[in-house]
Amino acid sequence: MLQGSDKMEFKRLNNMTGKDPVLNRRIASIFLNEFDAFIKLLKNLPQEPNADNIRFSLHKLRPSFVIFEMDKLIKSFENLSDRKGNDDALFDDDKELTSTIIESEHQMNGVKTFLEQL
Repeated sequence: MLQGSDKMEFKRLNNMTGKDPVLNRRIASIFLNEFDAFIKLLKNLPQEPNADNIRFSLHKLRPSFVIFEMDKLIKSFENLSDRKGNDDALFDDDKELTSTIIESEHQMNGVKTFLEQL
């Protein structure tokens, strides 16, 4: 979220860390690595034999998605994992999957911008 000074701020993260730039940098860097791996899982979801990997990763990353104010994406991730778990056919051009990947990459870029500004 952009603030008046065009500086990215994540209020939940800053409340948790007391705006400590070293701690924020460390947490954001770890999250970016994990989020990047999660997006790769999403991109490969149509080829996955089941929903176990995506569900496990979502479970692991859910608190970070909340800290980095991506609550709205969680529902999309859950829908996709439920569809996969129910053996619904997912294809590479699936509209929900494609839009979720695009939004995830957009959100990841926001965290990258935040990290660059620290």
